[in-house]
Amino acid sequence: MIELNNICIRASDESKRILLDDISLTLNRGEITLLLGCTGSGKTTLLQTIAGLRPPDSGDIRLAGESMWRNGRVPKSMLLQAGLVFQFPEQQLFARNIRRELLYSLRPYRLNEAEQQQQIAETLAHWDPDRGEGKERRFQLDSSPFALSGGEKRRLGLALGTVTQPNWLLLDEPSAGLEAQSGRLLLDALLDHREAGGGAVIAAHDLDTFLPHADRVLLLRLGRVAADLTPQQLHNQPKLLMQAGIGLPPSMQLAEQLRGAGINFISTAMTPEDMAEAIISSQSCGEERTFVPAEVEDVNKPDADHDSEKNKNKDKDTITTEIDRSLLSGPANAASTTSFGDVPLPLVSDPALQARKDSKHKSSNESVMDPRLKWVLYMLLVTAAMLQQHWGGLTLTLIPVTIALGVLPRQKLMGCIKLMKPLLLFFVLSTLLSGSTLTTGEAGFQLGFSLTQAEGTILNLYRLFIVTLASLWFSLTTPYGRMVEGLNWVLSYGQKIRLPITSFALAVSLIFRFIPLLWSEWQRFSLIVRARGKAALKPNSVRIRDLGPMVIPLLMALFQRAEDMTIAMEMRKVRENAAFGVRSSLLAWSRRDTRIGIMGLFVFALLVSVRWWGSR
Repeated sequence: MIELNNICIRASDESKRILLDDISLTLNRGEITLLLGCTGSGKTTLLQTIAGLRPPDSGDIRLAGESMWRNGRVPKSMLLQAGLVFQFPEQQLFARNIRRELLYSLRPYRLNEAEQQQQIAETLAHWDPDRGEGKERRFQLDSSPFALSGGEKRRLGLALGTVTQPNWLLLDEPSAGLEAQSGRLLLDALLDHREAGGGAVIAAHDLDTFLPHADRVLLLRLGRVAADLTPQQLHNQPKLLMQAGIGLPPSMQLAEQLRGAGINFISTAMTPEDMAEAIISSQSCGEERTFVPAEVEDVNKPDADHDSEKNKNKDKDTITTEIDRSLLSGPANAASTTSFGDVPLPLVSDPALQARKDSKHKSSNESVMDPRLKWVLYMLLVTAAMLQQHWGGLTLTLIPVTIALGVLPRQKLMGCIKLMKPLLLFFVLSTLLSGSTLTTGEAGFQLGFSLTQAEGTILNLYRLFIVTLASLWFSLTTPYGRMVEGLNWVLSYGQKIRLPITSFALAVSLIFRFIPLLWSEWQRFSLIVRARGKAALKPNSVRIRDLGPMVIPLLMALFQRAEDMTIAMEMRKVRENAAFGVRSSLLAWSRRDTRIGIMGLFVFALLVSVRWWGSR
């Protein structure tokens, strides 16, 4: 059993957007729980929280009565009980052959060789069934996983999530990109897992596949559990899906069309086959009775029956009105869920609370520094750093960069520190190599270190370190669109002398774009590696032995992103005579920007004077 008590999680960026808001629920083994909700409702975040990959900002999550998070980590014994399959499972492949992929997933469980081979054989028998005489299986253990087709890679990714036979299967959009046969294999795996006493939580938009087989449905909206009900109850309340922005499955669509035509058809069938059987059964029960609209039947009934039917319709209208009222004006506290009968009704945030949030968001946008000012300050700081020739001047240049980084949100600041660690390691190694000396004499070869020889390298690396910190701050605090607009304005004067400003602006902005992109991809793939490696680490941390399984998929994803950007640039057909200087809604200069600009010019003049006095 997994218990979530008042779980709240906010986004790690400066928006601090609420991802999960006061989630309290209990998940039981032996059940298939379906998470439904539109994009951004919190399904993926909830799955990662259940898997022990994302620590809650507040609240507590317990597995079998014991708290999962202890001193910023989840014990390995708890991590081993959950198997999380991400939305694109094929992106986790890294090994030279399929056997190594399977063994990597099994390695944390410390099984002996016979147990490993048995679980691999059972997994392959399920996910790669025999296709008949003379046909090879798709998954040859000695073949490369990268030689598989896209659908086969996705099926292999699902197999990697089930080969460990976890107590809890956590699946994020598992049916996306699967052909019909793979979809049936997925359902069979879920049903077998439930029959064996395991629990499953599935985030999906594919109601046709999973709803008929689910035991429980959690409807998420704006990070809250808007409804907790059975599939049958959901089938009788299609408005819940419509209010959540989710389309109806075919069975519900047909039932609604029959009701809209005036046919009093009542059925909880959730598959086309069951629906067809229900229609046939209803016709056979009524023999040759012709269905007519409800209004006509009311006219032909006796007065008593007519009044009774009117009362039923009145009650029905009352129920519908009550549901609509709850959908449109729920209290701000999701814990106090309004319900009608046994079906909880979805709640939305308080309009006044939402207005305060919008006002706060608007005021925060107004306080954002103009991107043109950021570009000017960045160029002034880089220029000042390049002019410095002594340690004192460079250290003074580092002070404003440190102040700028210090005001970042804590999560982003910790991300900067993690990115700087490998860079500092590179600087140390470069310094050691540049200062190393090798002499020969009577005693043979002697390895030494010359600080004088390494001083020039250290100074240049120190300068590069300051520029890198400034670039990192700029990229993390400036959205891509605002960055491009600001750079276009800064460089617009070069158009008068026919410089290739457009291409240069795009190249520079793409370089800056890759800095936060690299960090976001690092976070994503570190989650994947932690989910497969079952390492009891703090978030965004990776063991050295897991760098291989992480770096290869990371590089492939970055190459794909680079290719996508290249295609986008080609589709835009960038030309040298593009118009610059057009006022954009992304550019809004304020008095605060003017004051900061004046202070920046003063600091730049001070740093230049320090360099001038130091050179005398």
